[in-house]
Amino acid sequence: MILEAFLYGLEMLVGIWIMTRIYGRYSVRRWYHVSFLQGIGLLTWGLGNLLALSSVAWVQKICMPACFFTYTFFLLSLHALQHATLAYESWKTVWDSVTLIVTFTAIVVVHELAYTSSGHLPVMMHILGGVFLLIPAITTFAQKGQASGQAMKERKQHRTLILATSVFIVYTMIIPFVPSVARIVAGAISIAFLILAHYRAPGISRARMEQPEYRYLFQKLNFVKRDAYMVQVLLILSGALLLGVPAIPEDGQFGLWVAILFGSIRVYLTIRDHQLLVNQTLMSATRLEHQLIEQLALTQQSNQQLTQVMGLKQNYEHLLVASNQQRLKKVTYETMQQVIEELVETWYSKLDNLVYLRLSLESSDRRVYFQAERGKRREWAGNHQFQEQMVVHETLDSGLTPRFVTLEAFVKEDDCLKKELEQSFFQLLLVNVRDLALRCRHQHQELELRFMESEMELAKRIQSMLVPKEQLTLKSLRARSVYAPFTYVGGDYIDYIRVDERYTCFIVADVSGHGLPASLLAAGIRTAVRAVLQKSISPDEVLERLNQLLFEDLSKTRTYITMLVCLYDAQEHALLLSRAGHPQPLYLTATQRTVLPLAGGIGLGLSPDSTYKLEKVPLKEAGLLLMYTDGLVESGRKELYRCLHTWQHDLTQILDRYGKEEEATMDHVETYIWEKTREGQQTDDMSVLIIQFQSAEEQLFADADVS
Repeated sequence: MILEAFLYGLEMLVGIWIMTRIYGRYSVRRWYHVSFLQGIGLLTWGLGNLLALSSVAWVQKICMPACFFTYTFFLLSLHALQHATLAYESWKTVWDSVTLIVTFTAIVVVHELAYTSSGHLPVMMHILGGVFLLIPAITTFAQKGQASGQAMKERKQHRTLILATSVFIVYTMIIPFVPSVARIVAGAISIAFLILAHYRAPGISRARMEQPEYRYLFQKLNFVKRDAYMVQVLLILSGALLLGVPAIPEDGQFGLWVAILFGSIRVYLTIRDHQLLVNQTLMSATRLEHQLIEQLALTQQSNQQLTQVMGLKQNYEHLLVASNQQRLKKVTYETMQQVIEELVETWYSKLDNLVYLRLSLESSDRRVYFQAERGKRREWAGNHQFQEQMVVHETLDSGLTPRFVTLEAFVKEDDCLKKELEQSFFQLLLVNVRDLALRCRHQHQELELRFMESEMELAKRIQSMLVPKEQLTLKSLRARSVYAPFTYVGGDYIDYIRVDERYTCFIVADVSGHGLPASLLAAGIRTAVRAVLQKSISPDEVLERLNQLLFEDLSKTRTYITMLVCLYDAQEHALLLSRAGHPQPLYLTATQRTVLPLAGGIGLGLSPDSTYKLEKVPLKEAGLLLMYTDGLVESGRKELYRCLHTWQHDLTQILDRYGKEEEATMDHVETYIWEKTREGQQTDDMSVLIIQFQSAEEQLFADADVS
């Protein structure tokens, strides 16, 4: 008895544990969860059996209602499990619960009237209770369905729970027929199975929501049919017990008659529901058939559209090939119209439903420069008209580069999809023709550019021929030029002219602006200078005569010239200088390292009566004189004074380092000028005339050696 009491107490603890497992997991209809119902069932079962062990008669009688609750809650748990796997009619749950309660009540009442001295449970309650529970358990366990993933895993866990419940039901049925030790062992095994099953039990499945209606109805139809069969089996077993076992007590016989009555009504209602479910299944199948027919129609329509699209795709491929072939051809203004005719012919032949096609090159006022036309223009209801226009160039408007390319077409077609595709074909034709026109223009521009570049190269070579490249070497003086135009050609003029044995003229000039116009004026200065030097060699007179000679042409072109003229007198070993708006030269000797403060007149071409001052610089010390244009000091620099100071400082260091080596000094100065020019960002033409001279004493020694 102690072991039995311990077992029943353990069952109560297991029931409490199973009930507490659902707290915190579910908040909706928690009372109708499998674990909650079976937990209460185990709790009432253990409590009822503990009361049955009592020696007090009235306490033993209390165990009967407790057993009522056990079987009722386990029946509800099986119905809840059926709801979880497949929607179960609520009326069946109510009816089966009422049937169980009425049957047990009838058995207890008859048992108490016939056996008032005994408080134990009637044997038929164990048998009928087990049968009542096994029928829904077997029905649910046999349920099949198609599922995968998480749903399949939950279904396997449900079947494990049903199997554990069935083991417990069998244990309750054999209690009156086995000894105490066997009851304890069977109870321990059943409890262990329930603990394991509930430990792995999943939440309520969403199987109905995860499958189509027709499949759900088909599964439910099979379930209802199997449920009806199982109830019929219960009726047959009940009838067999009544007819074949005469030793059944009166309470058992009365309970069986009650079960047969309620079971018969249950079979009738189930058959009626089965018929309704069959009708629903047939209606679902009919709807599914209609959907399938509609789907087939849509598929056929899609196939037809796909066939049309494939045909258009082939045409599109042919048109792309034709377009690519035209792109590979060399197109000029002379062949462009012929190429357009070929493209229009290709499009007209490849588009089957095309009735008329016209493509034209038009001006902004709709004047037609050229057009290609195929077919006859027919406007009727069966034709669909396309009109497209594309801009070729926003500003140009000529027969060679029109403003617009226009397309007009008539197509025999009612399919909207095909119309849209063919419209894209026409747009492709417009793009090809527009590209042809732009290609012709670009090629023409490239030819003009190459021609211009060749002319500029020729002008550059001619101008470079006018710039002295050879070093001028006199007895006491050397001169060298450095010239770098901003573009191909520049507007700087640099020259040194040997007038006679005594005089040599050095000139640096800068025409306003740069490029080809400035270079033409610079070339003209060369001729003008040589003409003026035939009559006058004084720098101030040279500037005055050049201004008078060039003023008319310069004023017409709104151009002016800055110029610095330097005349070297070998006999006096001195420089005569005159400046017309030109930068002051750098004068570097051992004691003087400065910018010569020459008086400056205005540039040539600004005033017809300009006069210029002549200044003389005796060459007492050996040194350098740099005559330059403003491009030298403006090469990427903004502060002119600082730039001149830098040049003066750096050139002085070169002079101090290499002053005794005349040839090396000139070379290092030229190299330094090129390096500094490349470091800065050149913004103008740059010209430098480097004059290296000896001292007056060295010049006298040179003259004495000659004499």
